[in-house]
Amino acid sequence: MPKGFILILVASLLTTACSTTSTKHASAAQYYRESSADIVNRAPASMSVPQEDAAQPTIDGTHVRTQADYHFTLADTYALEGNSQRAIEEYKLTLVYDPKSAIVRLRLAAEYVKQSLVSEAIEQCKLAIEADSKNLDAYLLLGGLYSALRMYDDATVQYKHVMKIEPDNTEAPMFIGALLAEQKKFTEALTHFQAIANNPKNKSPHLAPYYIGRILVEEKKPGFFQKAELAFQKSLILKPPFTDAVLALGQLYEDQKKVDQAVEVYEAYQEQWGPEMSVAEALSKIYVGREQYDQAYRQFEIIESTDPEDLNVKIKMAYILIEKKSFTEAILKLEDILSKAPYSDKVRFYLGAVYEEVKDFKGAIAHFNKITASSSYYTESIVHMAYLYKLLDKPDKAVDTVKSGIAALPEHAQFYALYASFLDDQKKFDEAHELLNDAVKKFPQHAQLRFYLGSVQDRLGRTQQSIDSMKQVLTLDGEHVQALNFLAYTYAEHGGDLESAEDMVRKALSLQPNDAYIMDTLGWVLFKRGKNTDSVKILEAAYRLQPTEAVIAEHLGDAYYKSQMPEKAKKMYLRAIETESNKDNAKKIRSKIVSVDKQMQKVGQASGRMPASVDDTP
Repeated sequence: MPKGFILILVASLLTTACSTTSTKHASAAQYYRESSADIVNRAPASMSVPQEDAAQPTIDGTHVRTQADYHFTLADTYALEGNSQRAIEEYKLTLVYDPKSAIVRLRLAAEYVKQSLVSEAIEQCKLAIEADSKNLDAYLLLGGLYSALRMYDDATVQYKHVMKIEPDNTEAPMFIGALLAEQKKFTEALTHFQAIANNPKNKSPHLAPYYIGRILVEEKKPGFFQKAELAFQKSLILKPPFTDAVLALGQLYEDQKKVDQAVEVYEAYQEQWGPEMSVAEALSKIYVGREQYDQAYRQFEIIESTDPEDLNVKIKMAYILIEKKSFTEAILKLEDILSKAPYSDKVRFYLGAVYEEVKDFKGAIAHFNKITASSSYYTESIVHMAYLYKLLDKPDKAVDTVKSGIAALPEHAQFYALYASFLDDQKKFDEAHELLNDAVKKFPQHAQLRFYLGSVQDRLGRTQQSIDSMKQVLTLDGEHVQALNFLAYTYAEHGGDLESAEDMVRKALSLQPNDAYIMDTLGWVLFKRGKNTDSVKILEAAYRLQPTEAVIAEHLGDAYYKSQMPEKAKKMYLRAIETESNKDNAKKIRSKIVSVDKQMQKVGQASGRMPASVDDTP
């Protein structure tokens, strides 16, 4: 069976040990609740004054009982507060005054379990049984502990003790069936639970079909889905608000890809019996997966109202607000979380990211700057801060930020690439080259750093070095799209191996389809290879994707011009000038327009028609 099968049973046993007792032993629990108001000496025999030696010092029985009550009450209080360590201390002190109390030992055992001290918990259960050999809770809890340790035979012995003491007990047979299922003795387990289901004295008739359904799901025999579905549905007919059956049925539908039916089951339960946190968790996962964020958020609100201290669900709610671009609400939610978890780098990082999204760059930097180098979010924080300083026109701050990142994490290659990019922006190409040259020695297998080095070498006019670097990139990563495109374009511009260039750029385009710049490279390579018709088709497609990119418009103009379409060529050249920021390039394009005009003038003279662009005024 799934792990949850036994855990459900053990959890049930712990609840029994912590807060309830069987009817036959109710008076033992009441003993502690009422003794503080009882002036009669009800100390256990072991604590009574020996009658045969009245001359010996006597212990006030009322004082003993009062002390036992006092420490027991403190222990219960600590247990309810979740302070198991203090609860254990107080239960031990209670046993000093009342060492024969089975109830106290069971409470102590439960706290030991919370501390994962299973051996100590087992010992206390055994002592509880010595103190009260008919205490059903002690046998049940001990059986549950043995079950958790997979000591199935020992666990079964304890449950059989319970059945001897109370033949009509319905819990013990249920646990025995669970043990059979845990051992994958499915046939025996199904027979066992079917017998329980047919027992008219069964006080919890909804449980047997539920466990039958769980076994069928685990066993997965042909046709199990319909049988398990009927079993869970029967369990819910017998007890409609049975959450475990609702979750099991919903999960069954989810596993069968019948998610709509799962949602219907969960939502119906929430409407009639909810809100229930575990059902809300199941629904929220589905809604998030479907990107139905409003519905998911409502379920998270249910979870949050049930457990206001659950920071994880608050973070999920903040993510949804971010996804919905409700940034103001997201900031409020994240600020609230940060007030409760001021050292959460994860929350601080996302808060900084949201401030960045709303253009509050200073607020974003303030949060990113508090994330330390030991955090998994440190690297991204440095990158974000550096770019924000760049946007704030503080290049020195940007460089200093990256430098601090390198000092803290010198083994992080991305920082070197970022530093080089800032130097590139400032046209400090020699410094960038020196930095990247050192970086590729430090990270010889880092393809992207070597690509940046090749790019800087190209800017410095070191074409052959740039080509060599790009070849090394492709040796490290044969599918590096940027290097494939760069090298192909370089060959086209500088008269390299155009056949290889075409192969490389086509490979780049297959890896990154519909990229206008890669398409431009392909069109330009084809143009250089004399495949002008194909070149025009590709360049037109590239222009449609990026109509404001000057170099694409210029290349398309060249292809039109070579294809004897001067009017189209001139139109493209004019478009290129509109968006060209480089003065030298703009001058070059204007010279092409002059050439086009001359060609059009010749054509016009030959045909007797002059183009409108030609000024024929004397």
